[in-house]
Amino acid sequence: MEFLKSILGDELFSQFSAAVDAYNKNPENKDKQIKLGNLAEGQYVDKGKYDSIAAEKKNLEGQIKTLNGTIKTLKDNNADNEELQKTITTLQTELKNQQTANANTTKTYALREQLSKAGVLDPDYLIYKAGGIEKFTFDKENHPVGVEEAVRAYKEDKALVHLFQQKPEKPPYNPQNGGAGGNVNPFAKETYNLTKQGELLRANPEQARAMAAAAGVDI
Repeated sequence: MEFLKSILGDELFSQFSAAVDAYNKNPENKDKQIKLGNLAEGQYVDKGKYDSIAAEKKNLEGQIKTLNGTIKTLKDNNADNEELQKTITTLQTELKNQQTANANTTKTYALREQLSKAGVLDPDYLIYKAGGIEKFTFDKENHPVGVEEAVRAYKEDKALVHLFQQKPEKPPYNPQNGGAGGNVNPFAKETYNLTKQGELLRANPEQARAMAAAAGVDI
C-alpha cells in the first residue's frame, strides 16, 4: 500500500493501514484479505495471472467494497476536516481507476481468447488495429459478444489476410484417362453420365468445368 502514502500523507496513511491490518487480522476475513496493488505499475495485468483473473477480479471488488466502507467511516468521523475530505475524494478516484483497469484486463484476455477461436493469429494487433477494446461489445459479465461479426471486415481485407488462419487450398483436379485418384469423369466418352454431370455441376461447378475441359467438352 506504499503508493497510497503519496495520496494520503503519513498520518492518514497510518490510520488507514491500521484499519486494513485490523480487518485482515479478523478471523472472519481470513479468506478475503486486502492486498492493494498499483495498477499504474502493471499489477493485475501480468499474463501469468490470466488463469486466476476471475478470482483476482472478485478479490479486488471485495477490497474496494471494504475500502469504501473505511472511507465512509473516515468521512463521517472527520466531516469538519476539509483537507481530509479532499484527500478521501482523491482516494475514491484512485480506487475507481483500479476497478476500471481490472475490468479492462478481464475484457482484454477474454477478447484475445475469442479472437483466437475466430482464427486471428495476432489478437493484440487486431485489437490495436480496431482502435482498442472500446471498439468491441461486451455483456454485463465483460464477455465479448459478436466477435465474428466484428472481425468480418478485417478477414475480407487483403492487406490483413496474414492476421488470420487460412484454410488449406484444395489440390487442383488433374484428370488423366478420364479420372484420377478414383474420380470418374462423367464428361469423358468412356464414362459419360448425364445424371452425374448434373450432380457435379450443382455440387462443385469449378470441378465440373475442369472435368469437362479435360474431356474436350464446353459447358
